[in-house]
Amino acid sequence: MLCDRCQKKEAKILYTEIINGTKKEQHLCEECATNYTSFQMEKPILNSELTLGDLLSTILDNYYVAGAKEAGTTKQNITCSKCKTSYEDFIQNGRFGCADCYQSFGKQLSNTIKSIQGADVHTGKRPKGFIASVPTRVMKDFTESERLSLKLQEAIEKEEFEEAARLRDQIKELKKEETNNA
Repeated sequence: MLCDRCQKKEAKILYTEIINGTKKEQHLCEECATNYTSFQMEKPILNSELTLGDLLSTILDNYYVAGAKEAGTTKQNITCSKCKTSYEDFIQNGRFGCADCYQSFGKQLSNTIKSIQGADVHTGKRPKGFIASVPTRVMKDFTESERLSLKLQEAIEKEEFEEAARLRDQIKELKKEETNNA
């Protein structure tokens, strides 16, 4: 597929931009993605493999620099007390040096994630069919199969896998009976 912008090079990047609720997707080559989008990479990735670490470090660096400018400060060179990896090293490599880096750079990452996503805690949708807790009076309106499915969900959440397997088998039997009776 050719780049939507230059129509010359192979498109390797799907760039999605949502502005005022309007979604716009473009298939771009690396050069056009670097030159014509709000996603600016410090070093173009032309003729090289793009890794998740590279992408992560570019995104984090862009937001970290922008956040520092908004706050009227400069980048702080914070280092991990255990492995001595600096936040700058993390931005460059896209990798932490050790497990303690998560603690050392937690504030910077939290602020960056907040600026990207709007929050640093997921409050999104629940999986299809998820029911946190069902009052007993509501369960009276459910079929036997639905009641067993809820019990199965609770057993899985509590990691009671033997009970979950037993409930799963019961549900299969009920469904088999329902299809035979229909």
